[in-house]
Amino acid sequence: MSWKRCKDINNITKNVIKISVFITFASLPFISVTHTIGMDIFLDSFENSEHYLYLQDKENSLGLNTKGGEYLIIQKSAHPDFNVEKSDSIIYFKNDGDIVCNKVNDISDIEAIKSYHTIDENEPIFDGQIVGKVVKVVDGNLWNSISLKIWETSINNLNLRALSTND
Repeated sequence: MSWKRCKDINNITKNVIKISVFITFASLPFISVTHTIGMDIFLDSFENSEHYLYLQDKENSLGLNTKGGEYLIIQKSAHPDFNVEKSDSIIYFKNDGDIVCNKVNDISDIEAIKSYHTIDENEPIFDGQIVGKVVKVVDGNLWNSISLKIWETSINNLNLRALSTND
């Protein structure tokens, strides 16, 4: 085998290793988010990107039993498969305009109108007041922050419906 051929094989091997390392590091945030939020939410977020968001509850201002600084993955109420069950944490507007988060304690149906009741509220909550529900609480460490930001950017830029409707 000639020296030039050995050098070419060596360069090809180095390039394959570089590409493999790059692909591995580029995929880590997606692997992390998939592990953190779950495969179902991850895949659904690409199909229904406008129906998911994440918020950081820095000072536990929403009233959840968290340490503070954690990320809340929220499924908006406009999601096609949105459904509230007992013990779900919902984010909603109170009658005075404040936004709060509470767990649903009871659900009442009066004909076609559903009302939700929480332990903290005396008044019922109706569908029109609900912003969304918390589907996952994620620890607020640096790696999760980076992974969630990449996830948010990718679901907005790689939205399957937006890609399929571009003419």
